[in-house]
Amino acid sequence: MPTGYADGAQAYREAYCRGLMPDPELWVDEWADEYMRIPRDTGAAEPGKYRTDRTPYAREPMRCLSPAHPCKRVITKVASQLMKTQIALNWIGALIHMSPSNILTLLPSLGLAKRVSARIAKTIAVTPELSQRVAANRSRDSRNTVDTKEFEGGTLYATTAGSASNLAELSARFVYGDEVDRWDVDVDEEGDPIELAETRGSTFGRNAKFYFSSSPTIKGASRIDDLFQQSDQRHYYVPCPTCGHMQVLRWERLLYSPDFATVHYQCAGPECDVLIEEHHKSDMLARGEWRAHGKGDGETVGFHLNALYSPLGWVSWSDLAKQYEKARKAQDRGDLEPMQVFYNTRLAEVWDSAVEQTKHEVLQARALQEDYVLGTLTSGVLALTASVDVQANRLELMVIGWGVGMERWVVDHQVIPGDPADERTWAVLDERLKVRYVHPCGVSLAILATGIDSGGHHTHEVYQFTRVRRWRNIFALKGASKPGRPVIAQRPSPVDVTWKGQTERHGAELWMVGTDTAKDWIYNRYSFESGPGALHFAKDLPEEFFQQCVAERKVARYVKGYKRIEWVKGKADRNEALDLMVYNLAMAYFLNLHRYVEHDWDKLRQRLAQTNLFDQGEPQPARPEAREPATGVDQTHITRPAAPVSPVASRPVAAPPAQPASPTPPVQRRSSSSGYLKRR
Repeated sequence: MPTGYADGAQAYREAYCRGLMPDPELWVDEWADEYMRIPRDTGAAEPGKYRTDRTPYAREPMRCLSPAHPCKRVITKVASQLMKTQIALNWIGALIHMSPSNILTLLPSLGLAKRVSARIAKTIAVTPELSQRVAANRSRDSRNTVDTKEFEGGTLYATTAGSASNLAELSARFVYGDEVDRWDVDVDEEGDPIELAETRGSTFGRNAKFYFSSSPTIKGASRIDDLFQQSDQRHYYVPCPTCGHMQVLRWERLLYSPDFATVHYQCAGPECDVLIEEHHKSDMLARGEWRAHGKGDGETVGFHLNALYSPLGWVSWSDLAKQYEKARKAQDRGDLEPMQVFYNTRLAEVWDSAVEQTKHEVLQARALQEDYVLGTLTSGVLALTASVDVQANRLELMVIGWGVGMERWVVDHQVIPGDPADERTWAVLDERLKVRYVHPCGVSLAILATGIDSGGHHTHEVYQFTRVRRWRNIFALKGASKPGRPVIAQRPSPVDVTWKGQTERHGAELWMVGTDTAKDWIYNRYSFESGPGALHFAKDLPEEFFQQCVAERKVARYVKGYKRIEWVKGKADRNEALDLMVYNLAMAYFLNLHRYVEHDWDKLRQRLAQTNLFDQGEPQPARPEAREPATGVDQTHITRPAAPVSPVASRPVAAPPAQPASPTPPVQRRSSSSGYLKRR
């Protein structure tokens, strides 16, 4: 007679007998073909029994993910909506059924983690072999929640990769990372999240397996592309239906009419020029095979696939052609975002917006045509600003000369070695900022304003240095990477507080710099060779300097569903020169040079023409020797002979009778003084 209570003995016997039966020894693709079901309520286009033959290119990645396969890491750099997530679902299902152990699933955001977890839960519910092994979903049962699902032999965790605690609090034999290009670069300042995730399986040795998938993003900053380059770089080869030539489908060989009514793929065979129609694609995919293009590290297998391989009924060649033409028209109007999306999500290629930018080779070739070297001025320079970038083991100084219409000259670029925490390093910088540069007309120009980056690990030292030098227009700066910000804020922010917790009015000040706006201004004028806004380089600058000038590129990203335009650089690229130019531009805006009209520039020229007798003997700035100093020699006291003054590069200015004059800009500008000095 049924009592309404569960029979514990029966449940024990069923579990015991199930444990005695051997698990099926199947590859993941074989398991998916036999057991996997795609739930209807997930909105899938083709619900029901899963068939690998629908996407034949997914078979080998699933074979590599099988526990019996010797590889340790599987990478899929694949176009969107092609195979990445379904492969992960098949893998997770096969692991729960055949190789139970802890499984860690990492997503770029918590919202996406919840959606993927919900999809996993629905897949488990419609697959009998999984539903009988995973704990039932009950409101008071903590074994089956949104982010945790317990099963016989292990637990599945679905969480975000944006927290270091999520990557460090548990061990897992199998780790799945989805959309890794959308992960944070540095999680809670503890390092690369990829490496943190892989340490979760370190105790399992060679039995651990990791699967990372994503559509690529930006050249030099794409994590999935870096992982793919470490792999054996497999591409899917399909045969031509006419000649049988095996080839990789590439976008350049897709041909279509202006109205997109006719779309063909041109065979790449050396003796075959046939135009392949799309209805042949099903047979081509079934007969295709993966081929490695690289050797790799011996433990990573990588797969690359673009949307041209999409099965019939999904994304057609005609749809891809329409999307490309739409993106190309937007690109012609100056909007690069649609083309970036097409490259990333359809072609599965990294996007390099630098194709639209001035190359560093062009800037370097232009510099070789100049007639001045570092430490000297041309006649076009009418005012000087400086900027300082603070690094862990050095200070980098750049001096920019400004002329009519904000025309610019890189006057000086120096590296001051030393720990920024050491006062002696700042003492050397202080002396360098006092140096006056001799103009061809004979007047020595001083630096009118200096901006020092305070956004690094030496903020206190920067504040201490600038606090007592405000009267010399030496300021602490910090970049604000937000669109629409002015190049420099209207007023500074006080950062010192009294013992009462109140802001000290005359203490250290911080000026915010709109780096996005400044970089737009700089990049838009790289192509100018002369005239207002043009940038001139000293001919003895090294090649690395020019590479740093164009190290960043502008891209579009979506954060929480909102489009964000950002300036990004490659992980290994250096951009100190670009940052220094940004801070110099901020100092020029502080001096209101951007508001000068021809009348104001004429006043500056007239003041420079009034040569001061005492300026004739001003020395050139002291600079380190090019060769390595001998051991034990203090580099800060090594100087070289004054560089020869360059020929006058602009039209000569008539010199009125000499009288003392200062080439300070005549227009009223924002002033700043140090109350700290007044109290001493």
